[in-house]
Amino acid sequence: MQGLSGDFTTMPLKDVVQYLGNRRVSGKLLVQRAGVFKDLTLSEGSVVSASSNQPREYLGQFLMNMGHLTEDQLSRAFEAQRETDFRLGKILVMQGIVPEATVLNMLSLKFREMLLDAFQWPEGEFQFEIVDISNPLEGLDVRVDLLDIHREGEFRETAWQAMRSAFPTGQARLVVDERKLSEPRQPGSMDERLVQLLKDGLTIDELALALHATDFHLYQRLYALYRRDAVKVREESTPAAAEKAPEEPRIIGSESSVDEVIQVARVFLEGRNHRDAEVLARQAHQMAPSAETAELLKQAELGLQESLRQVLMDPPQVPTLLVPQAQLKTMQLTAPERYLLSRIDGKRDVGAIIRVSPLHELEALKYFQGFVESGFVKLTPR
Repeated sequence: MQGLSGDFTTMPLKDVVQYLGNRRVSGKLLVQRAGVFKDLTLSEGSVVSASSNQPREYLGQFLMNMGHLTEDQLSRAFEAQRETDFRLGKILVMQGIVPEATVLNMLSLKFREMLLDAFQWPEGEFQFEIVDISNPLEGLDVRVDLLDIHREGEFRETAWQAMRSAFPTGQARLVVDERKLSEPRQPGSMDERLVQLLKDGLTIDELALALHATDFHLYQRLYALYRRDAVKVREESTPAAAEKAPEEPRIIGSESSVDEVIQVARVFLEGRNHRDAEVLARQAHQMAPSAETAELLKQAELGLQESLRQVLMDPPQVPTLLVPQAQLKTMQLTAPERYLLSRIDGKRDVGAIIRVSPLHELEALKYFQGFVESGFVKLTPR
């Protein structure tokens, strides 16, 4: 067969996966939308390697979620990775931190979840190319059949309907009835951590970040507890505005044309005002997405990321909270803000916290900058 490309409005991703699986193809499948990229290597109708620019889909996040890896262990493995340039899974096995069988299982889970997450996208694009596949996994032989993924996707369509009916929004906070939980819960297990975080009053979105969990597996576990009447949504609702990220400042009027916004963004970029350049580039791309606005946004993001690294990470800066934890619990913060603030212990530097987080580096750096400017956090050079 020849290559295949298109968008999800003409051919949904689940149909693409079924089509490629039935033909037992080998090659590269790229799935993307709005800056999210998933790159999968296929061999005879199976996924044998996959990468994503979504931090929540990194191997380390899956290992932490399942209790096979701590944040400190992952941080040390990243240090070794920079020195050796080996893949993370190989380093974890070589150092004896995680058994090879566990790494293989988590890679299989990662491959499945990357595609199944994209099944939920209302829009997106795909491109498949036939290429020669040779030794894609460097000795870690994992194969996940595309048709198995397709069947799982059909099951999840029904499951998501039931779970969303029970938990309509990720901003919901839940009440837990420990009398109806199965006993005993293993210390350090996901259920043990989940119950404690529920008692702490975290929203579902906050739970996902704290547990390094994919949305489906978290909602699936919560729904199982819901069916046993062990958890329920709190009667008081959380105002939607309380969980929204702060709006970006308006640099120029909303009546401006796309060309005007682009022009001012370029002026800011040339003047190394990356912060305002990124705001305007994003505004232009939202107003009229194009190759030009996408490239401008990319340049602005890279510039802002580098400038924030120099301020927050070079040299390493250790954050310290300037407000009591009890006060933070009463503040209207977004899920990412609460997650990052909860990781501040006065010992780890900003870079160490970000590297093991399920957030994009630029997103996390912008939050840290906001913490410092708001007086929540102070930074001390290591």
